[in-house]
Amino acid sequence: MSFLLLFVLLVSCVQDHDESDNSAMKVNVGDYVPAFILSGSDGNEVSSASLEGQIYILNFFDTGCLDCREELQVMQKVFDKFHGNVPILNVPRSQTDEEVKAYWNKAGLNMPFYMPNDKNLYYRFATKIIPRTYIVDGNGRVRAAFSDKPIADSATLETLLQQLVGEGSSGEGYVNLSMRLRVPARGRSIDDYYFHNEYTISNLEVWFFNAETKKIFTKAEIKGLSMENAYYDTRYDISYLFKDMRLLVGIYDIFFLANYYNDPIEAEDEMEFLNHVDSITYSDGVEANLPETGPVMTNRATSLMGINLLPWSNKSYMLNVELERVMAKLQIGVAQNIFQLKHNQRKYADINITNYKLVNLNRRYYLFQHRDSLPTFTPQPEFILPYHFSDYSDVGEQYVVDPLFYRKLANKEDAKAVGSYYQSWFGDFTTENFASMPSADNFGYAYILENTVFKTSQKNGYSPGVVFKAAVNPVFVYLYDFSQKALKEEYRPEYWPRVIYLYNYNFYGSVQAVNLASGLTLDELVTYTDEQLKTYGIKQCRFNMGVYETFYTYWIHHRCNQTDFMGAMEYGIVRNNFYRMVVTGVNGIGNSVIEPDIMRNNYPNSYVDVEVNVNQN
Repeated sequence: MSFLLLFVLLVSCVQDHDESDNSAMKVNVGDYVPAFILSGSDGNEVSSASLEGQIYILNFFDTGCLDCREELQVMQKVFDKFHGNVPILNVPRSQTDEEVKAYWNKAGLNMPFYMPNDKNLYYRFATKIIPRTYIVDGNGRVRAAFSDKPIADSATLETLLQQLVGEGSSGEGYVNLSMRLRVPARGRSIDDYYFHNEYTISNLEVWFFNAETKKIFTKAEIKGLSMENAYYDTRYDISYLFKDMRLLVGIYDIFFLANYYNDPIEAEDEMEFLNHVDSITYSDGVEANLPETGPVMTNRATSLMGINLLPWSNKSYMLNVELERVMAKLQIGVAQNIFQLKHNQRKYADINITNYKLVNLNRRYYLFQHRDSLPTFTPQPEFILPYHFSDYSDVGEQYVVDPLFYRKLANKEDAKAVGSYYQSWFGDFTTENFASMPSADNFGYAYILENTVFKTSQKNGYSPGVVFKAAVNPVFVYLYDFSQKALKEEYRPEYWPRVIYLYNYNFYGSVQAVNLASGLTLDELVTYTDEQLKTYGIKQCRFNMGVYETFYTYWIHHRCNQTDFMGAMEYGIVRNNFYRMVVTGVNGIGNSVIEPDIMRNNYPNSYVDVEVNVNQN
């Protein structure tokens, strides 16, 4: 094994004539450090035994020495650079604890210093000069030593430390870490070949935090992952393999970010990291087609906490990671192309659902899933790991929440207050930007952000929903015959007027025709709204773009069949799940226009039956 360069000084900052000249008591490059015990200013005791397997720096100083003062500033920079994960043992040569503390406060140093239990410790290491700095590898062997002419600068020390971390040693202190990344393929269908980007990992960031101090240890960016299973093989989950990352052994909290191309994250500890990633917004709330780079994915925040790599020192270890999308996958389709409307076994119209539009899509998301216990609606908690972060096994009666959850209150006086939280808010509904409904046995796709609502806020407009547009094709329309002052059945659509009315399961071409059939006395010169006609049991359809239109609104929800408490997904959309919505039946016509009413209870009769299957990943 080659050793790093030893810098030797001929002129010292401090000469110590009381020091023994017994060279056997001096430590040089290549030597093992003698046993020692130190008491830290942070209240922790360290020893050569407790540091076994770790790289560390041992620095002897005196605050009266100008070179030592300069070197202490270098030590502080290295301490900041490595976030305290490389121990720096600053040991005073002959000063008291009070003297060192006074200088520490004056110089603005926040790294710990250590008092030796054996006052002769300095003489076992140093020659006749200070400062004296040693870099020790995971085997307890000195790999480099520095004195005062020149003193070690931060760039040199950082380079040497990085070399040691990357090089490892033939002894202990490092693990050859491999990672298998699984992307669940549950919920895939035969036509998912086109949507294989859902399982693509083009870029991966791995963040390692010290599990005890929560300070960052290192961050790795990985590209060029190899896929183990082809994306078109529906029998297995998709998996990627990354081999042999050299890592110092320790106990880590680990976070994975896949395909995350937002601004670079700078974080010193876990909470800063989590607060930063939760500040990211997603303006559209929906992706119709995933990018070739793949969707943003993460691990569950609590699934890789406290990963102990210590038993795997100088060995290989496989870390199995399951990633999840930060968006839910939504499939929308129809069970059949034409739905027949019948009454007493007589068909009176065909319905063809032609388009759909997603409404109330969140603009924000949590990168890592959050949860809360909600027996009552309480103010938003300060989310803390692991108590408010979701994992596979710890949901129970916890409720998954989105970043806007605590703001969506149905008791607001002005319902528009929630509108700014959403993209395509139902309260500002327009008939633009509809997607085409595929034919039966095919599906439309969308990937949307989670949107959850508290139980007492289950009102129209507070949850995600779908507005369906359909074409109405009556069997015939009753027209008013002015010459006979009677009704006649007209089967030819080219003779139907631009507005037709449904009353008692028959279509009529005018208010006058409805009056004759019903005995009502509606004003034939008035243009009625849907709400006005509803009081008379009448619905209307307007001719537009070659068809008579009608609209249905369906609010997405799935219930846990409990009345006394909320389940984990009592209402709304939850990230990473796979939702398949199929219109299975139509039992009437809807509205001629959409006039949002977001304050009614969230179970209106939409005259459309929708079956929702949820695959909870």
